[in-house]
Amino acid sequence: MIKLSPNQNLELRITVIRDTFGELLNLAQVAEVFKYSTVDAVRKAHSRGSLPVKLYKFQRKEGLFAKADEVAKAIESMPEA
Repeated sequence: MIKLSPNQNLELRITVIRDTFGELLNLAQVAEVFKYSTVDAVRKAHSRGSLPVKLYKFQRKEGLFAKADEVAKAIESMPEA
């Protein structure tokens, strides 16, 4: 069994998310990671202010994106069920 400190666990999660999705996640990927049923559900959560990460618009890129490190941090800060 591997023991991870809280910081190591976050670093590992960031690495896994970056390796899987890259530095930026599109809305479909955000929906997948946070288990939203559709991209429209992500958009609704964003417009309500209940999406656990900030979305960014970049020049010369169409759509909204989340940063991989912010996604990992949001997952780490979620309370356990």
